[in-house]
Amino acid sequence: MKRFSIGLAVSVLSISLTSCATIFSGNRQSVRVESVPAGARIEVNGIDYGTTPATISLKKSLDTPSILLRKDGYETKAFSPESTFNMVSILNIFFPAGFIVDAVTGAIKKYDPINYNITLDPARSASNR
Repeated sequence: MKRFSIGLAVSVLSISLTSCATIFSGNRQSVRVESVPAGARIEVNGIDYGTTPATISLKKSLDTPSILLRKDGYETKAFSPESTFNMVSILNIFFPAGFIVDAVTGAIKKYDPINYNITLDPARSASNR
């Protein structure tokens, strides 16, 4: 009986610490990054994610990540993906503490749009400065 009580307590605690958006959409999202010209290095908050074109997995958070595109002969371009409210979070109306869990995990937001096509400007030569 004691083992059943412990199992029940763990189950109730696990369910109470979950939330709708975290369960249904997770705390990561894929975003497609392309550049003109292709082959630019992608850095997200200082971490290398390869070269364009690429689909990268970004952690959702209340702080929007900073993405840099770098390519020799071109100006570095910085941008932040846009985010919106994740409507799945509205299901937390039945369990208000779920809003807190979704906010902490970042699942309360989602990246929208998920496709970014960034045009890089040619680097200015030293004589043009």
